[in-house]
Formats: sequence, structure tokens, C-alpha cells
Amino acid sequence: GGCDLAVIIAPQSVSGVIRGFSPNLIVQEVEGLKFTSKHVDEVVRTAERFDCVVVGPGMGVDEEVFEATRLIIERLRGSGKPMVIDADGLKALAGSLDVVRGANAVLTPHVGEFRLLFGTILEGSWVEKALKVKNIAKEQEVTLLVKAHPEDVISDGVRVKVNMTGNPAMTVGGTGDVLTGLTASILSKGFSCLRAAAAASFICGAAGSLAAEEKGYHILATDVIDKIPEVMHRFEPWVKGLSTVLERRRA
Repeated sequence: GGCDLAVIIAPQSVSGVIRGFSPNLIVQEVEGLKFTSKHVDEVVRTAERFDCVVVGPGMGVDEEVFEATRLIIERLRGSGKPMVIDADGLKALAGSLDVVRGANAVLTPHVGEFRLLFGTILEGSWVEKALKVKNIAKEQEVTLLVKAHPEDVISDGVRVKVNMTGNPAMTVGGTGDVLTGLTASILSKGFSCLRAAAAASFICGAAGSLAAEEKGYHILATDVIDKIPEVMHRFEPWVKGLSTVLERRRA
């Protein structure tokens, strides 16, 4: 997705395993078997050095970890740090939505996580889904990227975008993590939460379709990752032009 540098913060118990996956992964470890409230200050200090933070994937699902996760999100919300919250981060927010309300954040639930978070089922036509997602995003003051199948619905509470790229093969585990990382990568470039989420949804879905065309419907999440550069290359002239506009605005 064009991210310059990504660092994974992980407990000492699993940091070595994560490093072993790829030489491309940079890991900062914290002491212990899992995240707890004692790690919050260290995690937040590290997070403040970066343009965007992903919270959730692989963090853990017991209450002690959930409490630490909520504290991290609350602190980052207070500083206005752009965040993408997924997986275990979403589970930690169930029943505690006040922690994230008003944050500069993209929440990326699938329909099951959407129901867990907001106590409502997302169903009906894409128009009905879009309206419901928009209303909840407005109420919570965040951006939602809901993996509603067959479409993704994205809204910041004001605008709504519906993405139709992708295919059933992308129900394989790990593709949601790819989408989360891609969203964060684009968000780190200075785009709004809505634009980053919509772009990531389109790119990830298109990459999944290319992977399925090549390998059939037994693709892996890593196959989707491998196709992202090909998709983005097609839009490079447009992206370069938009980057120039953003740089001028910053100046």
C-alpha cells in the first residue's frame, strides 16, 4: 500500500515467532505473555511516532487484554491519532463504544462484528445497508468500513460509498487483515478516513479478483497481497497527481 515503515508491537511471548514470518517485519516487544494495562504508556509512546496505528488484530480476547486495548484507543483518540480498529480491537469495544466515539478512526467490522458492536443486523438491499451504516457512523462519529458481502459499505456519517470489487474466494481467513493494513497504509499518507477506507476496499477487492482469476477460488490472503502492486500500478498516474495536490495543500 506504499507505507514507508511499519512496526508491530507484540508481547515478548510471540515477538520471536512474528519476526520469523518475514525479514520485512519489524517487531517491538513488550514484556510478558499478553498486553495488559501496564503496557499502555509504552504502546502509546511508540504509536505517537507514527502517522497511523492499527489496533486489534492478534491482540487477544480476554478481559485483561480488552481493558488494555480500550485504554490504548482512548489515549490515541484524545491525541487525534488516525487509527484503524479491527478484529480483537472491535471485540474490546463491544459495550464500550464511548471509548471510540469521535475518534479519528476507521472501524472495519464484518457483519458479525457489526452486530456485536451495534446490536443490529445488517441486511436488505445495498441501499438499506448503506443507510443503516451511515446513521450509525453519524451517531458514533467514526468512519465505518463494513464488510457486508457482496459489497463493502463505507461511511463517515455524512457520505456513503459502496464498493463492489472482490469475490467469494475472499472469505478465506486473513483477507480482512489485508484490508485493515491497506486502509492504514493509505490513511498514513494524509487522506481522510473515508477516502482511505474506500480506496483500500476497492484495491483489496480488485487484488482478490486478480488472485482468483490466476489461482481459482482456493486463494490465500498472501495471494491477495501479491496482487496489490499490480492493481495500484494501474492508478499510478492518478495517485501521483493527487499526491502533488496534497503536498501543495500542506505547504
